[in-house]
Amino acid sequence: MILVDDALLLALIAERNEPSIAPYLAQVTTGEVFTTGSWFWRLARALSGPARGVLSRQLGSLGEGERQRVRLALSDLPPEIGLLSLRRLVPVMSALGGQLNLLTAEAIAAAVVLECEIAVTTESPLLAQAAAAAGVTVRVVPLFGSP
Repeated sequence: MILVDDALLLALIAERNEPSIAPYLAQVTTGEVFTTGSWFWRLARALSGPARGVLSRQLGSLGEGERQRVRLALSDLPPEIGLLSLRRLVPVMSALGGQLNLLTAEAIAAAVVLECEIAVTTESPLLAQAAAAAGVTVRVVPLFGSP
C-alpha cells in the first residue's frame, strides 16, 4: 500500500512510461494506491485552471492520449485509486503534534490510518519532520518532468 502526491498521481493516471513509477503502476491495478483529497484537488485544479506551476507544466507535456486519460480520471477518480474521507482522517489529524498545514496533516493521517509509506516527487521538510514524528516513511520518487 502506498500514498502518492499529486505529481505522482498525475504520472500514474497518465500511465507515463517512466521507470521510477513502474512499481506504483503495478500497485494501481491491485488497488494499493491511495492519495489525499488535497492532492487530488490540487491536480484537478491544475487541469482546469490557467497553465502555471509544476503540475500545469507536467500536464502540458503530456501527449493527447495521456491528457484524455487524465481528464477522465479527474472527473471521476478511478476506483483502483483509494481516497479516504476526512470524516475518518480528521480525528487522526487533530491528534498529530506540531504546527501542520492541511496538506501535511491529511497526508500523515492517511498514512497512519492505512499503515503505509508516502511517495512524493518533491522533498518537504515539514512533511519529513511530521512523518518521522508519526513513524511514517516518506519516499521521494524522481520523475523526468520534475524540477
